[in-house]
Amino acid sequence: MTYSLVMTPASPARETTSHHLVLPSIPARHRLLPQINRSSFVAKQPPCRPCVKHHIATCRASGPAQPLGNNSTNPQKPDDPVEAALRKVNEAVHTAEKQLDKLDTLPSARMPRQAHPALRLAAKVLLGALAVTAVYQSQLYALWLQWIVAGVAAVLVAACGFSRSSLSSSGALAAMLVGASSLGCSWRMGITLLAFFGASSRLTQFREELKDVDESHRTGGQRNWQQVFCNALLPSLLALAFGYFTGCKDVPLSSRTTHHATAAMGGYLGYYACCCADTWASELGQLSLEQPRLITSLRPVRKGTNGGVTVTGLAASVAGGLFMGLVFWSMGAISPRLYTVPFQQEPALGQWSLVLLGAAAGLFGSLLDSILGATVQFTGFNRVTQKVTSKSGPDVVHISGHPLLTNNLVNLVSATLVALLTAWAVLAWY
Repeated sequence: MTYSLVMTPASPARETTSHHLVLPSIPARHRLLPQINRSSFVAKQPPCRPCVKHHIATCRASGPAQPLGNNSTNPQKPDDPVEAALRKVNEAVHTAEKQLDKLDTLPSARMPRQAHPALRLAAKVLLGALAVTAVYQSQLYALWLQWIVAGVAAVLVAACGFSRSSLSSSGALAAMLVGASSLGCSWRMGITLLAFFGASSRLTQFREELKDVDESHRTGGQRNWQQVFCNALLPSLLALAFGYFTGCKDVPLSSRTTHHATAAMGGYLGYYACCCADTWASELGQLSLEQPRLITSLRPVRKGTNGGVTVTGLAASVAGGLFMGLVFWSMGAISPRLYTVPFQQEPALGQWSLVLLGAAAGLFGSLLDSILGATVQFTGFNRVTQKVTSKSGPDVVHISGHPLLTNNLVNLVSATLVALLTAWAVLAWY
């Protein structure tokens, strides 16, 4: 930093000291501060009266006038406040210029390397295919290997759900338990669970910005341990019962030879058909342009109201149940255990009516869930947040229902009733 001190000849009554700041030139591409007008940094400080009188007297006594200020006779004058401030400004400018010179080498300035979307999709499909193949092949070997592979697959699925914000930390732990129990006991049941979780998570995140009409809405549809257990605890117990009666081997449905295992499989299908239908109806029904109507009175209600139904939502519930029935039947037909026992492939392939049973269970379960939601579950409108809520309060206007059951309990009750009905249906049908 360079300073030039200019001393001007002064009359005996006044003197002026000027300070000029010489700033370094900064390239235009690095210039962060506006251009500084150097002429503005001129400080003028008139001397005090005693100094003037003393200077006049000295000049009269000694001869020619001498300028008052920092000269050779007064070499140690303290720094002026203006000079100190300008020095700090100049140092800051130099520091900023040095940092700008290093901008291209900073890690934050480097663009992250991202693979092409097609490559990422192909990698995900490949990893999923390898995992499914490992689970499939493990069904042909020892039972301990089957359970080890099932546990590893459950951990990977839970970790994937947690990384995508589909599961909370507690939800991921709960998903490990229910996933390992279903995959370890039955290929058919395990893949049905994975199909439900994957498809429902995708639909929950589909056009999510249009679904923020409820105070309980979570980004990504994140599920905690309560939601996981309400949707998967009873089916996991049914899977364990099926494994106990069959030795963890898939078999065709038959009320004569495998009575208890057949009832467990029917209940498993009905439970997930109801859960999938309710999820699809809720996620796709909110995107419908039509006004929802309360199922008990058919009066128009707000989107997100428990018990509100639309034609789109009912069609989505049928599709969800049909999807579960299709997965359950097809995975049973290609189960590796069926090809190790003679005369079991043909009965399994002929039980395609499970697809229709899944669709019927999904529609009935969705209607039952809506009736329970409109009667025993409270729904109101919060005038402060302008959203639908399940909690009463001074700023909440009642829409429908009574605060007897929460949303998780409504799902649990409706899915359990549907599971009992489908278990009875398969025993009577097969």
